[in-house]
Amino acid sequence: MAQESSHTTTERAVWTDTEVDQFLLYLSNNRDKIGDAGNFKDATYNGAAEAIAEYLEHGPAKSGAMCKTKWASLKQTFNAIQKYRQQSGVHWDNIRGANVEGEASTSVWNEYVSKKGNSVMRPFRASGWRHYEQMDGIIP
Repeated sequence: MAQESSHTTTERAVWTDTEVDQFLLYLSNNRDKIGDAGNFKDATYNGAAEAIAEYLEHGPAKSGAMCKTKWASLKQTFNAIQKYRQQSGVHWDNIRGANVEGEASTSVWNEYVSKKGNSVMRPFRASGWRHYEQMDGIIP
């Protein structure tokens, strides 16, 4: 009799806005546990996974590892926005984002987002990021 192979398939996390909001609220309430590199210990991510479990709408239940990955993604976006904001002559607000209008501005924007590491800014050409203020309150 052949044995069935037991292998685990990892389902991809599906994050709703509510889950992200609750995740960031948990991290905000635990921001005293953030390390020098802007990351948390695994115990904090595990606690966050437990705290957001009741908000699950679809996809697999979030694990500490999924929370850690989500934090890395959110932090990457936040850092990209911060880098963009530090440039001279650019616009950023949380409603209109970079607010790129006109041919010249579009050309400069397209060149900026085509560079390695800047592509994460593409969604913010004309709209802000709803998590910016929460992230700003967490990251030292």
